[in-house]
Amino acid sequence: MQPSNPVSPACFAACMATLGPWPGPGTPVCVAVSGGADSMALAILARGWRPDVVGLVVDHGLRAESRQEAEQTVARLSRLGMPARLLVLEGLARGPRMAERARRMRYQALFAACRALGALDLLVAHHAGDQAETVLMRQQAASGDDGLAAMAVATDMADVRLVRPLLGVGKAALYATVQAAGVQWVEDPSNADLRTARARARHALAEDSPLAGTLVADALQAGQARQARNMHDARWLAAHARFHPGGWVVLPPELAPPRLLSALIRVVGGRDYAPAREAVAALAARPRAATLAGVALMPWRDGQWLVAREEAGLAPPMAAEAGAIWDRRFILHAPPLPPGWRVGAAGPVAAWWPHGRGRSCWPARLLRTLPALWHDGQVKAVPHMGLRAQEHAAAHAVFMNQPPHPVLDCAVFGGAGRPAAGGLA
Repeated sequence: MQPSNPVSPACFAACMATLGPWPGPGTPVCVAVSGGADSMALAILARGWRPDVVGLVVDHGLRAESRQEAEQTVARLSRLGMPARLLVLEGLARGPRMAERARRMRYQALFAACRALGALDLLVAHHAGDQAETVLMRQQAASGDDGLAAMAVATDMADVRLVRPLLGVGKAALYATVQAAGVQWVEDPSNADLRTARARARHALAEDSPLAGTLVADALQAGQARQARNMHDARWLAAHARFHPGGWVVLPPELAPPRLLSALIRVVGGRDYAPAREAVAALAARPRAATLAGVALMPWRDGQWLVAREEAGLAPPMAAEAGAIWDRRFILHAPPLPPGWRVGAAGPVAAWWPHGRGRSCWPARLLRTLPALWHDGQVKAVPHMGLRAQEHAAAHAVFMNQPPHPVLDCAVFGGAGRPAAGGLA
């Protein structure tokens, strides 16, 4: 790694200005801090940028020394004048897709902490080297055009904005920033484990340093093209698609373009990843009743199509607690409920449809997949159909349809990701 200059506070402040507006005094901006040099550099820069910043340190619990390192990081942030919270992940076990599971749990914990603090923004320390590695891995995996855009500078999540202000900054500049501040950091040995795809990509880029700059430039160009496609798709959705809060979508006889149909299937199914491109392209070319990736495509009135959750793939019942997420799509908002209340699929319509009410315009196959409140083996409330329990606490329950990913990513690529002081290492 070639020597580099630290990132100046002025350059960082100018970068952050392009990503605003930011909340006023009293509303914190959160910073995800792993304890490594990259995230410690971000913490230093963020603390100099504004006083209302809070560090969030996650302990994955996968190494014996991880708790000590996390506590050490919290102490280092404290010495910088930054309050910090330690978030401990529970239930993360070694095994298949561990990195993916760890990432999901980590972000769930980070977003929950942001909500608890009232923070609207979470800063993360992905830098130009990370971006180059991501593009290289996606090229090797033959990702489509969207995937080659790699990481966005800013992405609007459900209720927190994820911001990556260092995407244009090289790792050497971040090391120089930490060293200039006299701050220590933690080195994670897993970063050098060549059994992981990212470590292999990092090793390949180290052997061909000019390639990193080329890949970052490619990502910027691909990201700008992706934003243009998103704008076009948003117009198509506004003109042709109807979204029901119960979790299904009505599409015209011609369905939707493959890129959009893939995104809709992922969202309705509550999945992290898009379905197989070949299968989606075949459906878009010749619409027909089918099931794919936990979603049922079924014909409806006037040649229209329903994209709905496949009944057989629904999540099992779970305890009805405020904030509970059922089937990865529905969040329960309710006062505290007594023990014994459950959240699950509404099931057979005849068992809960209000007596004397006319038939619904929606097929029973859809209504059976709606989230419901259960007690003593009976459906007590199906809020999406206006069926409310008589018990006071349950009478005020609502289910918000909030899948893990939006149809369109609402992301900003480029712009603030241009190289700051230090450029690409």
